[in-house]
Amino acid sequence: MDFKTTKMDIKEKRIIVHRLLWKLGAVENKADLLEAYGAKSTTELTDKQIDDLIYRLKLGLLSRTEAPKELRTWRSNALTLLNKCGVYATNSDWSSVNRFMLDKRICGKLLYELTVDELKVLSRKLRSIAEKKETNDKHTMLNSINLN
Repeated sequence: MDFKTTKMDIKEKRIIVHRLLWKLGAVENKADLLEAYGAKSTTELTDKQIDDLIYRLKLGLLSRTEAPKELRTWRSNALTLLNKCGVYATNSDWSSVNRFMLDKRICGKLLYELTVDELKVLSRKLRSIAEKKETNDKHTMLNSINLN
C-alpha cells in the first residue's frame, strides 16, 4: 500500500480523510482525532497535518488486515480489560472505545495504532482502572445494602 499522498489539492485530501474514517468505522471519532492536531475541522489542518492524518489512517486500515498473532493477542487482551472497565460494553461499538483511547491520559492513540509494547503498558493501566472500578462497585453495593 502506498502511504505517500500524491500532489493533490487540500480538498481532495479532506475527501480521502473522510473516506478512510468511514472505512475504519471511526467517523464518530473524527473530532477526537483532529484534536490531536489542535483542530476542530479538517479545513483547519495544514497540508503537512492532513498528510500525516491520511498516513495514520492508512496505517490503521493496513494493520487491521495484516496484524501478527502477538499483536492481535494483546489487542484482544486490551479489549477484555476495556470491557471490565465498562468502556467496551457493546460489541462493535467502537465510539466509546475510541474516545477513551484518544484521551492523552490513557494513550492518545486508537487501539489499532498501538504496538505490542504500548499495548502492554495500556494493559497495566487498564488493569488498575478495572481493579479500582471493581472496588468502587463493591463499596457502592455494600453501602446500598446498609441503607436498606
